[in-house]
Amino acid sequence: MNPTVKYLIRIVKSFIFFIIVMLLIVSLIVLITPEYSFDMIFKNEGGVFKEGSWPQILALFGALSLIYPGLTYVKKEVLIEGTFEENRNQIIGVFENANYVCVKEDEEKVYFRQNSGFTRMMRLFEDEVTITKGEAPLILSGARKEIIRLASGIVYVTKK
Repeated sequence: MNPTVKYLIRIVKSFIFFIIVMLLIVSLIVLITPEYSFDMIFKNEGGVFKEGSWPQILALFGALSLIYPGLTYVKKEVLIEGTFEENRNQIIGVFENANYVCVKEDEEKVYFRQNSGFTRMMRLFEDEVTITKGEAPLILSGARKEIIRLASGIVYVTKK
């Protein structure tokens, strides 16, 4: 998939995620506070938010959604001794221990996804990690937190 299209999809997913979290928080406020009801959320006096602030909140979520994918999805070079094929079993083992399964492999790349459907849903189905095969350095791409964790595991198991 084209990287620009993928980035745009991540922006839309982030925006929807922020809206859902906001609605959950507002619903919790209404549920735990007896004097509030849903029609009182956006009122000038006695409301949680000022009347007319909904467009400002949406604009804020839109701005956050524009930068969020750029901060959370990265590519990282991983220096290993040897090639991917020489260390294939150890590298696949790192992914299996992190609950990833290989979903696709071609001449250049190996694609992994989370095995757990719940984890995939919580990550907005943006859980794919890709390894560019070949000689060192390997290039991992995906969610920043997972890439850092998997990269350190790969470096550890491929030390000779």
